[in-house]
Amino acid sequence: MMLKDNLYKISSVDLDEKSFKLELIPDCVIFRAHFPGYPVAPGVCIIQIASELLEILLDRDLQLSTVSNAKFLAIINPLETGNLVYTFKKIVNNGDSGAVKVSVVVSNSDKIFTKLSLVYK
Repeated sequence: MMLKDNLYKISSVDLDEKSFKLELIPDCVIFRAHFPGYPVAPGVCIIQIASELLEILLDRDLQLSTVSNAKFLAIINPLETGNLVYTFKKIVNNGDSGAVKVSVVVSNSDKIFTKLSLVYK
């Protein structure tokens, strides 16, 4: 299931900054199930959103192969934090293997929620 337009909507894209402003959709079934009465964005969804956005940024299909590092620094509750910014701090294409290594920061104007280091093929 694509999370775009189900769990989140893209509000704006800044290609120069490699960042996406997102609006979370609090009534999504994922938030209703995780957890009833106190919705929290699952870590796997935070990573999947990064994957979907990277595919848009690079205009190609990618397969996540490695989560090198995942730091979940704060809970993302869509009732308290309706908007997020995903910023791709580093994108490195390895021409020989076809691998793409990225560093992503998930934040809003107040705090950093997540830092990810991911590898795709």
